[in-house]
Amino acid sequence: MCATALFGATATLSACGDGRSEAPVNAPGPVPEPSGEGQVVLPAKDLPVKSRAQVAAKDPSGADVGVLLYRQDEQTVLAYSNICTHQGCAVGVKSPAKTDFYCACHGSHFDPLDGTATEGPAKGALTRFACTIEQGNILVYVPAEG
Repeated sequence: MCATALFGATATLSACGDGRSEAPVNAPGPVPEPSGEGQVVLPAKDLPVKSRAQVAAKDPSGADVGVLLYRQDEQTVLAYSNICTHQGCAVGVKSPAKTDFYCACHGSHFDPLDGTATEGPAKGALTRFACTIEQGNILVYVPAEG
């Protein structure tokens, strides 16, 4: 099922289907090993087990990088890029499901356990970052290509 909308005399918007990925073709990347200097992004006490957060970090060039965090257990925090694999919009933690990561641009959902796309047009998993808990703080390691 396709729909087309005409806006003014020159802009046309077309969409086919309901925007869902029937079978997402994505695999989570391996959990990276910490390398280089980690950045403290949040006190560990501020991210309870099974909760999600969105924080900012810097890549090695000093550019801002959006990071999504998921506290899997007392010892493990998982970190991902907040760049949607569909069209590059920002993914956040404000999800209708309240348990996953969500891209409000086109409705993609991502599993916080491995970053895979679970619903919507995105078909690729979110990029993973190395992450540790040290001295009560969550540290993220953003690579140069992050």
